[in-house]
Amino acid sequence: MFHEPSKEFFYSAYKIHAEHSDGIKTISGIATGFILEISPNVAWIITNRHVIDLDYKKSTSKYKDFKLSKFIITGRKQDDTEYSFQLHENAEVYFHEDYENDITVIRAHVYLVEGQSFHWHFGLEHLADENIYKEINTFDLICYSGFPKTHDKLANRPILRSGNIASDPLYDYSWDNTNQGKCVAYEGFSSEGASGSPVFAPPRGLRNIPNSRHGYLIGVNAGHIPEGNGHSGISFFYKSTVIHEIIKKNNLMDKKNQ
Repeated sequence: MFHEPSKEFFYSAYKIHAEHSDGIKTISGIATGFILEISPNVAWIITNRHVIDLDYKKSTSKYKDFKLSKFIITGRKQDDTEYSFQLHENAEVYFHEDYENDITVIRAHVYLVEGQSFHWHFGLEHLADENIYKEINTFDLICYSGFPKTHDKLANRPILRSGNIASDPLYDYSWDNTNQGKCVAYEGFSSEGASGSPVFAPPRGLRNIPNSRHGYLIGVNAGHIPEGNGHSGISFFYKSTVIHEIIKKNNLMDKKNQ
């Protein structure tokens, strides 16, 4: 038995507007991200590396000269009003040492409006580590909130979709014969705009019932596996353990509020 996610999880998805420029041409796109409080009162933006690095994993050099020129993140307050921040050009950006792990951790160094702050966010206690992953099983239910093309455009709200873990989450999934990083396959329909969505494994079972567990943030949605000209029905996310490794490698818990 699984339990539905809370409203807080639904609105934990932030809409990202990203622009890349080579000095002549500008390319813009929509994606999703979420906020993680790594140390007290220090917010970090989590999304996919390919959201801020247009050249990432591209098979040609077409985008090698494009750099991130604008990054705006939009969320909702508890009173249901919208608010937006633009990322400062000097914000600290961190990647995993394994190039294949499509996650970035960005210091939320933004242009602030007086009195504003981030609202819906996660803490480290919500983020699944290696031990929690031992409790995550194939066929477990997952859900992810984000801004694909089918999101509520009139009210500018995310939509929540669900799926089931399709690969063995204890091991890294690859859709071809090469290393694709620490990712997990799931049966579900990721699509453009949902990149960077928080992936949540809802609580399972009941207290004192074997094989029960709490709900956890277990990854960052990243894409889908194409089949012909369509969608194979299989998508994938990168494990939350990648975030833990980025935090540890770069001593991000020692970063103080500026």
